[in-house]
Amino acid sequence: MSITKHDLYDFELSLPHIKINGLSNTQNLSAPTKQSPLILFLHGYLDNASSFETLLPYFESHICIAIDMAGHGHSQHRPLGAHYHLSDYAYDLHELIEALAWENVVLVGHSLGGIVSAIYAATQTPQLKGFIAIESIGPLSESSDTSAQQISACFKSRSKANKAIKQPSSLTQLVKARCAISDLSENAAELILKRNTLNQNDKITWRTDKYLRTQSALRMTEAQSQNILDNIMCPRALVIGSEGFSKIKRILAEREEQFVNVRQVEIAGGHHVHMDSPELCAKFILKFIDELNFT
Repeated sequence: MSITKHDLYDFELSLPHIKINGLSNTQNLSAPTKQSPLILFLHGYLDNASSFETLLPYFESHICIAIDMAGHGHSQHRPLGAHYHLSDYAYDLHELIEALAWENVVLVGHSLGGIVSAIYAATQTPQLKGFIAIESIGPLSESSDTSAQQISACFKSRSKANKAIKQPSSLTQLVKARCAISDLSENAAELILKRNTLNQNDKITWRTDKYLRTQSALRMTEAQSQNILDNIMCPRALVIGSEGFSKIKRILAEREEQFVNVRQVEIAGGHHVHMDSPELCAKFILKFIDELNFT
């Protein structure tokens, strides 16, 4: 599969409640008159739109945007006192799609971005024609009898986040630290971290909101998570990394019924398989998109 390197363009969209930034392979995001799809990419936790930079060149025949979700990358932080709930991310996505006014949208969501996409997809909006999840199998769940413990852990994490944070001393140190706690290559980590930081006069500071690291007050129960997946009516596909998170494969086996009609593929790579094997991921996603019916 041959590709031509194309420029990516930064964009900013002012939604009624927040500003969302991202990258696009076009400077014109206006919906066309013909029935072509917009491919919308959502990244994982503490990543940003740059996590798709190696994948986007394979989609030159489509108009694509990769957003920085709220609090990540170049996008606006939520107001002080607000938090980063999954339902709020899904609402951001709803407002974004409404603002863009495309009749046909296909979502590609990695990890957290896949969870957010699943929640949005469950609302069954008519614009959504397809959804590809990468290393993501719907909302994670907890038993209802852990509710008190979850809330306690949430309060502790919020109190911790209120304290001042240490700013990074160098991008090199950040890359080493990220690689030490993930399966990212140095090149992939650097690509992501450059967009998550601001470098002015050789001084590096975080762009990302420190409150992203707070824990959820309550996770969905398994019944609620399965209900989300059961209400996704658009065609779905799933990309799993051969060396991806074992927890995802375990939960996938438990949610077998929710994935009966979902096209699945395992591709060489880790949790960021779309960065490890972008060509193979692109081939699978493009074939899936080509078989969708845009009317």
